Amino acid sequence: MVRKKLDERIRTLFRHSIQTNTRSLLLLVGDHGKDQVPNLYQILHRTANMSKSERISQSNSVLWCYKKELGFSTHKKKRMEKLKRDKKRGLAKQLQGKEGAGSQLERMDNFELFLSNTDITWCYYKDSHRVLGTTHSILVLQDFEALTPNIMARTIETVQGGGLVIFLLRTVKSLRQLYAMSMDVHSRYRTESSGDVIPRFNERFILSLGGCANCLVCDDELNILPLSRKTLGRLSKMDGVGDDDDDEGSVVDDGNHGGVVTSKTEEDVQLEQLKQTLQDTPHVGKLVELTKTLDQARAVLTFLEACADRDKKKKNAASPLADALKSNTTTTVSLTAARGRGKSAALGLCLAGAVSFGFHSIVVTAPEPENLVSVFQFLVEGLKALKYQEHYDYTLGYNYGLDSNDGSYTRGEKAGRDNTKCIVSVSILGGGGGKGGGQRQTVRYVRPRDVDKFVGAELVAVDEAAAIPLPIVRQLMQLNAGHGGKGKSMGGGSGEGDERRLTFLSSTINGYEGTGRALSLKLIKELRDSNTKGRSGVDAARAAGAEIAGAASNKGEAKVHEKRWAAEAAAAKAVTSGSGSTSGGPLKEIDLSHPIRYARGDPVEAWLNNLLCLDCDSFDYNNTLGYGNKSNSNTSSATELNGGAPAPAECELYAVNRDALFSYHRLSESFLQKLWGLYTSAHYKNTPNDLQMLSDAPAHNVFVLLGPTAEAHGDDDGLPDILAIVQTSIEGKLSQKTIQAQLARGHRSAGDLIPWTMSQQFGDRNFAQLSGARVVRVAVHPAVQGMGYGGRAMELLFRYYNGEMVNLSGGLMSDDEGEGSSDDETASESGSDEEPVSNALLHKEALKPRKKLPPLLLPLSAVPTPKLDWLGTSFGLTPSLHNFWHRKVGMTMMYLRQTANELTGEHSAIMIRALPRRSGWDDAWLPAFGVDARRRIGRLLGGSFRGMEVSLAVSLLGDVVGGFGPWMKNAGGDDDDGNNMDKTALQEVKKRSGTQSSTLTSTELHYHLTPHDLQRLELYSRNLCDHHLVSDLIPSLSQLYFTSRMGPGFRLSSVQAALLCGMGLQNKSVEDLTAELGLPVNQVLAMFNKAVKKMSLAFHNILVEEESRGLLGGDALKKAESKAQKMRDVVGQTLEEDAAEGATKAMEQLTKGQVLNSGVTGTRIAPEISDPEIMKYALKGSDEDWANALKEKGGGVDEGTIQIKSTQVKTPKRKADDDALESALKNEKALMSGKKAKSSKKKSKRKSH
Repeated sequence: MVRKKLDERIRTLFRHSIQTNTRSLLLLVGDHGKDQVPNLYQILHRTANMSKSERISQSNSVLWCYKKELGFSTHKKKRMEKLKRDKKRGLAKQLQGKEGAGSQLERMDNFELFLSNTDITWCYYKDSHRVLGTTHSILVLQDFEALTPNIMARTIETVQGGGLVIFLLRTVKSLRQLYAMSMDVHSRYRTESSGDVIPRFNERFILSLGGCANCLVCDDELNILPLSRKTLGRLSKMDGVGDDDDDEGSVVDDGNHGGVVTSKTEEDVQLEQLKQTLQDTPHVGKLVELTKTLDQARAVLTFLEACADRDKKKKNAASPLADALKSNTTTTVSLTAARGRGKSAALGLCLAGAVSFGFHSIVVTAPEPENLVSVFQFLVEGLKALKYQEHYDYTLGYNYGLDSNDGSYTRGEKAGRDNTKCIVSVSILGGGGGKGGGQRQTVRYVRPRDVDKFVGAELVAVDEAAAIPLPIVRQLMQLNAGHGGKGKSMGGGSGEGDERRLTFLSSTINGYEGTGRALSLKLIKELRDSNTKGRSGVDAARAAGAEIAGAASNKGEAKVHEKRWAAEAAAAKAVTSGSGSTSGGPLKEIDLSHPIRYARGDPVEAWLNNLLCLDCDSFDYNNTLGYGNKSNSNTSSATELNGGAPAPAECELYAVNRDALFSYHRLSESFLQKLWGLYTSAHYKNTPNDLQMLSDAPAHNVFVLLGPTAEAHGDDDGLPDILAIVQTSIEGKLSQKTIQAQLARGHRSAGDLIPWTMSQQFGDRNFAQLSGARVVRVAVHPAVQGMGYGGRAMELLFRYYNGEMVNLSGGLMSDDEGEGSSDDETASESGSDEEPVSNALLHKEALKPRKKLPPLLLPLSAVPTPKLDWLGTSFGLTPSLHNFWHRKVGMTMMYLRQTANELTGEHSAIMIRALPRRSGWDDAWLPAFGVDARRRIGRLLGGSFRGMEVSLAVSLLGDVVGGFGPWMKNAGGDDDDGNNMDKTALQEVKKRSGTQSSTLTSTELHYHLTPHDLQRLELYSRNLCDHHLVSDLIPSLSQLYFTSRMGPGFRLSSVQAALLCGMGLQNKSVEDLTAELGLPVNQVLAMFNKAVKKMSLAFHNILVEEESRGLLGGDALKKAESKAQKMRDVVGQTLEEDAAEGATKAMEQLTKGQVLNSGVTGTRIAPEISDPEIMKYALKGSDEDWANALKEKGGGVDEGTIQIKSTQVKTPKRKADDDALESALKNEKALMSGKKAKSSKKKSKRKSH
């Protein structure tokens, strides 16, 4: 059997880690790395025994995490059966007689003994959230390709000081092969339009191992690789522990077989003094004795102080501890810290103190029961310290084999890989010197989602609160009115209606669970706002103003408004000046900074924080983020910029090259820490996985807003101040085949959030073919928030994607170009700095950051512009964010998810702005989808969105009232030539969007309201009835108003619209709206009456107009209209004026006319007269003949006749037959018409006269 000597430096690393209470990190490269785990386990425990370290020698817990398959069986019977099968097959005999066979058999026996005699916790990567709050001595991370930053952050921090973290990797010829290793998470980053994934995070991970002081990179035979040269240098100089310069004399060898003693720090001395001071204090001294650090002791005292306050209020008597500490009433205690600070232990000790103070019903909650192992462990230790005895004073309940007290677990549930055995309840039956008084006291675990089971609890303790959805935490704290029995008297309390239950919150806020910032930035901020300086001052001001009544007469001289303003200001000032410190009131905040699980300054913790950018609160961002108390680290008053706050119009947007950002260069790391620290201070949804997505996702881009003097005012490293950050993702440009295939089976692939959502919601497959940019997040520096820098960044980004930037690099990016091409080129250049991979040996290569790097920052004019059609964003809807994206950025609401986000309780929204220079108004998709989305929102306000703030609901429906004007304005209604959208396109928009642009008619009005309903509205508008009489009509009124059916000129005030929306669409009561709007009831009813009165008058005008049109209806109306049309042609003159005018025109025509003979010489007729019947009556003779006749008669003749010579041409004589026939006809006519003959004789006589 061949034995190999172990490198002594590995043992030296373990001994040094145990003595300094720090952790070690090993990276094993090779397929047989798991076979070395038992050897490392034995070496670690032997070293711990020699160093007399009880922490490691007594703890044999191992946490083994993997993806899906271990490669071996963890069941003893199955392993024995496998050995028997191998013997039957002859596989075990093949090892005999060969060289190295004994070592292999010994290795198999060693691994078998390790599995049998070691407490190993097996955990899938997908179940890594179950290990939160647990402690282990060794951690094994298998299947490196399935690792994510979230998993690393959760699992590594479970290892205690002196422990070991082991990474298992497969066999590679060079560590550079890990640079290009494809991770499982990369499949979610790939989209159809994006390029290839470049694993920049893997390169940075491997290079960062060389900077960890307690890290060794070895092969599967424990040969140390050159990447650990920094650690090797330290270990080679260590002849003993006392020679370590990094320990600063805190560790001293006692000369007894490697044993060590540690010198006490100033905090240790203060902790001992505090323990001696409280030694004789009942309920407190024994619990403080169990604390390990001064921070933890102070946290336990703060928890017990809150319990004493509630106990004093219940008993109506002075509590010794409360009188000694002079505390105020507290309802919520928030404990936040990083991992390994003893939060769970402090929470368990305080629960033991709450039992001693007489709390009967205590509920503890966490995401999983396994997270509360430490809490219940220290609860039992605290009860034992308070002289409680198990089975006599209390009993324990586990999560299997019996029914728990709350009924959450059923009989027969067994522990196993998916269900670890843990305590879930503690029942106390008095005794032990407590205050139970013989009554039963319970401490039980309830799952967070079972909110109804928290009713009746006097104390609620929430561990790992950041991993619980924020709405559930609010409900558990009874922040929502009317939930969970609010105002009920608990345990003989005072029964005050405004009393809240006592709540303890304990959580990590570094973002390990993915929701840490939500707890610190949202929930704790709400509690601060509800503190003494916030709400009580407003209430006092309102009460003072309401006491001053108005004058009945001479209101101008009374100056009631001035008196009310003065009274409100004085009351608010009195409350603010009289309030105590921020530590008092309903909220107390505690922060733990000293680690307990391992020593302060642990190298593995520092390496993990730098790798995942987790230490954002303490990271020195221009000496601002690490300022003072942690609770004030996010406030803008504590931040300061080196370059000041320049005017937003002078700032410019720069593109960040991700190859340079994640190259692990010194300046790049500094800039990355600044960038991510700004993300953490401005957002609450940051997770370590987001860092890997930013580095590896091919479709993502980063832009930063810098001041005009960025280079001149940079810090010592030459890095400028980052005013704002914008992260975008290119989406869309999907093929028609992919869209049809995915939508046909109701499934969508990863990525392309906006295109898939829009295609599914509106059934439009063409939208997914468009290309756009989704704004993933926008972060502004805390010192300059609300000063316009975010709007400036979005303005420049819109101009860049719209092609308005002058591009110096050659115009627009082509369709087949993208980030992937530049990334591939950069990746290929990375190998030119070192020797090729094929010639590199694993035991000889020395990895270093790349030297040839592209510029870190580039102006937008030097970056090619992709061809995009829209710019959008997706976010959790809040009033402030909707105001920013809609009013300042000009985006339109397209989609609002009906189910709230489990993380924050907010509804996810999608807003889009079209890029006019890319798409234009050809298909008019933006206003069509926008109006449709707002109609859906309006219909759902009474259901899924009923809990939405009424002001936000009115803001969402505001565009419907405004018609199409806001759509054209926000979406860029002007084309390149400056002309507005033509009428044809506008008609297409109306057609596609289905908007009812016409004003309401009387016929349509009767579909919504009957005449009796209109009469009721008129009665209420005249104050002749109560508002309950018209409550059933409010939904109809709201629908008519918010769908623009009241006409373009009809408008209500903001308060009136809010009341109409709240009561009509959201079905809220007047009391709810009064509390939400902060207005008195009488003012709310008055404004509501005005809104109803205005709409009632509008309805009356519609009916009056319709009635006036119906006075003449049907055929009568048509005849009247035709007569009126004819009357329009009548000339407004008298008969004489019309005759004179006609005569004048006739004479002019006769004067200018021509003379036509028509067989009669000298006849004057108009040229247009040619009728022979008329010609019979024409006067003979010319003007000259008539003038001569008048002269012969003697000038002017008044009477008598004048004759002129006839000029008629004689016709030839007719024949006799013709004359006879003509005479016969004349006779017949004469007989037939005698009257006509007589009339003809009269005419002839008249002519003779």
